[in-house]
Amino acid sequence: MDRQPQYLSILSTIAQLKRYKSNILNAGYNRAVNKDNALYLNELLKLPASETSLFSDTEWDFNIENPNVSPSIRGSKLRINFAKYKNVPTEVTIEIKCILLAVLLTPEVFINNRKKAKKKTTNKLAANTVLAHMKSGLRFLETLFRHLKTKLGHEHIEKTYLSLTQLQADDYREAAKAHKSTYNDDLRQFFSYIQNPYTSEHIFGKSVPAFDSDQFTWESRYKKQVSTQVLPNWAFDQLVRAASLLVHDFLITMEEEVLDSYVSRYSQINTPKYCKDVGLTQYTFKLYRAFRLLNAGYAEKFVDSKYGIPNELRNSKGKYNFKDMTFFLNERQGCSFSLSSAYEHLALVTCAAKYLIGQYTGMRPSELAVIDLNTCLIEENGIKLLRSHVFKGKDSFSKGLFDDKWVVIPIIEDAINAIRILSSITQRGLAFSSIQTKKPEETEKPQNSVMICHQIKIFIRHALPNDDLGFNNYMMRHTLAYQLYRLEAGLPLISFQLKHLVNTVDKFLSRGSTSDVTMGYGGIADSLVESQTAQRLRKQSEIEVIKATADPDGNYLGGKAIEHKERLRIAFKGYMASGYSKDEIFEAMADQGLGVINVGLGYCYGSDSTNTDLPCIGSLRCNPNRCSNAIVSEANAPYWREIYNTNRANLNNPTYQDNYEQIQEVISEAKQVLELLGHSVDDE
Repeated sequence: MDRQPQYLSILSTIAQLKRYKSNILNAGYNRAVNKDNALYLNELLKLPASETSLFSDTEWDFNIENPNVSPSIRGSKLRINFAKYKNVPTEVTIEIKCILLAVLLTPEVFINNRKKAKKKTTNKLAANTVLAHMKSGLRFLETLFRHLKTKLGHEHIEKTYLSLTQLQADDYREAAKAHKSTYNDDLRQFFSYIQNPYTSEHIFGKSVPAFDSDQFTWESRYKKQVSTQVLPNWAFDQLVRAASLLVHDFLITMEEEVLDSYVSRYSQINTPKYCKDVGLTQYTFKLYRAFRLLNAGYAEKFVDSKYGIPNELRNSKGKYNFKDMTFFLNERQGCSFSLSSAYEHLALVTCAAKYLIGQYTGMRPSELAVIDLNTCLIEENGIKLLRSHVFKGKDSFSKGLFDDKWVVIPIIEDAINAIRILSSITQRGLAFSSIQTKKPEETEKPQNSVMICHQIKIFIRHALPNDDLGFNNYMMRHTLAYQLYRLEAGLPLISFQLKHLVNTVDKFLSRGSTSDVTMGYGGIADSLVESQTAQRLRKQSEIEVIKATADPDGNYLGGKAIEHKERLRIAFKGYMASGYSKDEIFEAMADQGLGVINVGLGYCYGSDSTNTDLPCIGSLRCNPNRCSNAIVSEANAPYWREIYNTNRANLNNPTYQDNYEQIQEVISEAKQVLELLGHSVDDE
């Protein structure tokens, strides 16, 4: 509903409800003869609630005035059926309807009184959000009035209870004990609406009894699992490596160009040839695609003209036959090929590619769901961008970044190219879509967040079969932000692609500028997550720094390691004797900063004036084998592992033959530090 002068008329009509309520609550009131109230009620019931609904309707539908919502919201989340709540008296339902309209038309009045405000600058409430609050409140009122009817009788409640102001605080408290639904933020917000001063003055005419729902005894309370907001560092590392290798193996098998050359550094001698192991080649892929399309009902003429139908797929009668084809491949061509193996592996590649897109863009599920393979990749001033659509809070930062556009780094483009090839089997135009082949007459619909999560979990179960990460879609967004905060705090770079991402973002933002416009790691992270989440993740990254450098139970190596650990032990002993836990001390240290200098590969104590090598030049020299002031801990291991792997990859590269000896020295340096830290090193 547009906020035209019409809405002032609606609010004015709603504001007369308190006079109407006062009359009907009067014990001597006779409804039949009170024409004024009858006229008012008639006027109220004729008010437009939405583009398609009147106040009098039992169901209100807000879909038409919200055409740009994400597919996961469209439909039932924008409808509310008041008839479902049969125990709520009619007069109370009228009050709830008035409150709902008031919140939708004057959200700024209600936002400041909410228990939770995600952003201080928020002055809008999405229709689906408000409806979720109201539905939760009506479910609670259904429990409350059912309880009262059991206690006092159905007829008594229907005749006596004509307003929420007649309820006592104890009524809410007792209903909470019996309420089966979970007490969550939706219900909390509903209570804030009925306790709002605007509601008291303009709808009820008086206040509802004061109560604090947080203090009630609830059968079930929703608890947000903060611990599962981000993927652990080790899991993030393993997932991006595994996904990258799967995607690149597929692209290489299809003889497609691989854009992210860095992935080759992940590959080891014993890395499986995934496609080869299941009998997938360009040739068998073509056969498999033809079979899938024909089996889904596509005309032979269509399949043959667009992709070709290999002769091996036809039997002696000229008809396609998968049994004959697999026999031909396995017996005559010596391939190891089966329909189920091909299906499972190609599904895995698809899911891995989707994980990479989600992980390195930080896109919300609603934004991932509408990536169109035909139009998603665009280019502006030499910078490749991924185009989708932002449904939520389009208040993004400068020059349109993350406002329907995301920078495309090579690994994202590789992932999109893989999905695009695989879409020739599924005949689907959306990147995040079903892995089943679409029927010729079927209309493609964007996936909801549950299906997106399900598909990415398929890949995660493959990459980490023994670990339950409690994965949800927003973990990718939060993990991306957290990894960027880690880098800003000076922690080791886990994924080279993150550095590429930041460089590309800065390049995008500086277009047409007379001076460089940079955001850095933290600036990009701030743009991905809401302020409260950003603050929490930033602090979490700072605590990780502190645990790596100032944990008295940590493992440190180097000439000053014992001295460093003893200082920490004494300091922590004093604090813990005062009643503080280790975690509380870490948090306090994060708030105050830490005095150890992080030079990347190690931590420098820099106080040894007898060391003639000072001033320190950092880099590879900052390790206990070279300098008595250097301390290394487990936090530095990824740096050294990266140096080791990169130089191992370059050792036999003809381009670097002139530096062969220097590369060997660097490998040896990195190997010694890794072994000091207890890491196994492959000498192949």
